[in-house]
Amino acid sequence: MTDKEPASNEAAPKDKSSPLIPSAPERLFVRMTLWQTILSVVGIFIAVVALYAALKESAAVRQQTAAAVWPFVQMVIHDYDTGEAAGFAISFVNVGVGPAKVRGLRLEIDGQPIRDWTQAVRVLGGDPNGNVSRNFLAGRVMRPEEQIDLIRTDDADLARRFQRAITRQGNYVSYCYCSIFDECWLADSRKDLQRPDPMEMCPDFGDETFRN
Repeated sequence: MTDKEPASNEAAPKDKSSPLIPSAPERLFVRMTLWQTILSVVGIFIAVVALYAALKESAAVRQQTAAAVWPFVQMVIHDYDTGEAAGFAISFVNVGVGPAKVRGLRLEIDGQPIRDWTQAVRVLGGDPNGNVSRNFLAGRVMRPEEQIDLIRTDDADLARRFQRAITRQGNYVSYCYCSIFDECWLADSRKDLQRPDPMEMCPDFGDETFRN
């Protein structure tokens, strides 16, 4: 009697240590890694939402703060002519709620950039030694409700010359000012002075800046 050899097609026993079937510790590790990934994604999402909310709140606070110190510089013309007497004045007043840093002013009369009032009087054909009070604006910081009389005269002849000059087309005044946060506006008498143009920074008038 001889031993029979096992049939060649007999199924071999499965190897429980096959790498294709993860072990219990491996399955636990995969689950832990998956949860860690989910928690990380959720944490990043929450952080992004919190950052967005903080930026929005910061922008809102800045807008409120800027509105609380918003300047608004107006140019005002004062003139009168009774026949026997006449007067003229150009004034600037800060009607805003914050200080205004006046960066520069440009005045043009009859096509000429004017650098001071002596030149203005000469261009108009008046007497430079006439009764004129003068002030400067460029480089000043105007507090709220402050008014600066740039020029004022009760010299009847000179006052009438100025009155005629401001009505002539082409003559204009432009000025630029900024808030304490360096938000700037450019006003121009050829446009609507009640709606100055917002500027990233004030233009440099250079040698054509009106000094005094």
